[in-house]
Amino acid sequence: MAKSDTSPPPSPGTPAEKGTAAYLDMPPERRAAAQANAAMLLATAQRVADELPLGTDVDDFRRVLVEEA
Repeated sequence: MAKSDTSPPPSPGTPAEKGTAAYLDMPPERRAAAQANAAMLLATAQRVADELPLGTDVDDFRRVLVEEA
C-alpha cells in the first residue's frame, strides 16, 4: 500500500519559491549561467532516458549520458 505524502506545501517566501539555492550568495549572472547549465543537463538526461530501452540498467544510462553531455 502506498504511503501518502502528508507534508504541508511550502509556505510563501521559502527558498523554493525564490529560486533554487536562493540562500547561496552569488552574482545574478553566475546564478543564471548555473541555471542554464542545469537546464541543459536535465534536457540531455531526459532525451537519453527517452531513447534508451526500458531494460537498460543504470550503468548503461550513465555511459550514454556522459557520451551525450
